[in-house]
Amino acid sequence: MWRGCLWGLGAAALVGTVVLAQVRIEQIELGFNGRFFPGAFTPLAITLSSGSAAQMLTLEVSQEIREFTERRAVERLQIVINLAPGTRKIISFDFPIYSVSTPLQIRLLRGTQELVRSALEVREFWSETPLSLGVAVAQMPSVELIELEKLPKRWTSYEGVGRIFWGRADPARLSAEQRRALQGWLVRGGELIVLSGENWYEQASPQEWWTQLLPITDGRIVRREFNGQEIFWLEGELRAGARVKFTYQERPLAWERPVGNGKVVLVALAALPRELELTPLSSRQTTEDDLVIVKALEALMVPMPSRELIGALLLLFVIGVGLGGAFAARWGKAPLGVGIAALVLAGVLFWYQHSPEFSSEKYSVDIGVIQIWPGESLGWERSWYGVFFRRPHDERLRTSADLVSTLKPSRQAMRSAEEITRELMLGGDWQIGFHGERNSVSFFKAERVVEPFVRFYFDGSTVRISNRAPVAFQDVIAYSGDDIYVLGTIPAQMEAVYLLRERMGKAEWLSTLVLERRRLWQQWGHLLGKRGLIGWLEDVRASPIHLAHGERRTVLRLVLVEGD
Repeated sequence: MWRGCLWGLGAAALVGTVVLAQVRIEQIELGFNGRFFPGAFTPLAITLSSGSAAQMLTLEVSQEIREFTERRAVERLQIVINLAPGTRKIISFDFPIYSVSTPLQIRLLRGTQELVRSALEVREFWSETPLSLGVAVAQMPSVELIELEKLPKRWTSYEGVGRIFWGRADPARLSAEQRRALQGWLVRGGELIVLSGENWYEQASPQEWWTQLLPITDGRIVRREFNGQEIFWLEGELRAGARVKFTYQERPLAWERPVGNGKVVLVALAALPRELELTPLSSRQTTEDDLVIVKALEALMVPMPSRELIGALLLLFVIGVGLGGAFAARWGKAPLGVGIAALVLAGVLFWYQHSPEFSSEKYSVDIGVIQIWPGESLGWERSWYGVFFRRPHDERLRTSADLVSTLKPSRQAMRSAEEITRELMLGGDWQIGFHGERNSVSFFKAERVVEPFVRFYFDGSTVRISNRAPVAFQDVIAYSGDDIYVLGTIPAQMEAVYLLRERMGKAEWLSTLVLERRRLWQQWGHLLGKRGLIGWLEDVRASPIHLAHGERRTVLRLVLVEGD
């Protein structure tokens, strides 16, 4: 009997050792308090634990997307991870949730072997409008309260967030990553509501990045009557570029300052007054922009390899050899000439067959827009990338963008489950693997926040411009009001002073734009009636997507630099 007990204990110990050595998915955190906005990238945090052995694994997250037409696709993301023995690790990333009717599938793989699988239902946690977050504020309707320390460290996590209410919280407690994420969200169109009043004692941070966001300077607290009660009230001087949004008894109750495409609203009280009406949040998805770009790319004449040219050259070669043989008896040097022509023609054919136009069978177009605003530490770049295939081909792209997405299934033909895989690599780069069918085109969108690489200021009849980009800033114009001045090309890594002499009207300038530039300008271009620069980048080094071997690519960027 005692032998049986020993065997049982040994078997239990062995089973326990195997179980402990296995990796486990301990916890899955979705969105903000479990809430998310469909169609946007949503933060996910997955806690993993390993047993006694170190492991190299692949974490895969996928979701099946269904349309009303019963067509299906799968959005798939893979992350390679290293798990040290006996450790717990939190993997944090952003995943686009397009469907609320199908669960997220989470798998852990060792090679092709599936170790663990888990499903997460999302149908009960979605929001019809972009989310509103509250930091250190009282409970508010339709606002998800979140601790300051849990604010995202990536601006991509904010894609489904439209508004943040900021209460009694010291901005100095934010890490550098959180600060950059918040600023990136603002320049892309976010709205930050700062409730001051008695909260101002902690909000009045000496941090320069924070003070530059606020619409006032020299903020101070006074006691004032409001709706029959004496409360703490914030006063200050209006900052340049800001405006008074709302007044109460001829005193500012709220101020507003634009930050990129977004804005900061500073309220003089610690609570949001009923008198201050905020605009309803609506979807900020760029469906229209995507459609316009796709149509523009599809309309391009793509220079593909010409088999007809190869055939014509070979035919001429055969005819030439025949004629050379026919006249060899009459002209003794004819065979020598034919031989030399054959060598030249062979060299031309060899070069053509090894050129990107012939050997890769693909051509790519990368167009987009870069926006830079005065006084902001970040700019915003969006680019649309189309790969045109002449014959079936497996492709892998690598990009350094912050966010890479395929066009949503509702915007193009549904893809097969295995056609596109996004992989988040060590170091933060992305790799996209997909298959291109014969005479097909695949579209991707990349976004990133960038350091402002162009700065300028007017000085009477001159403008000083600094271009810190690694590529030339081409066909630049400066505008002040309705006056447009032609400046020309500004070389890379160059700072120079330009005279404002060649003046023209807007209509005259638009007539100088070629077709591709005009399409970009019609979609995003604008003259705001103040000062600024407009120019173009047409260099592969300006693209966040790395050039593949043997690839031919056209790169076109519209650069909008606004001034005070």
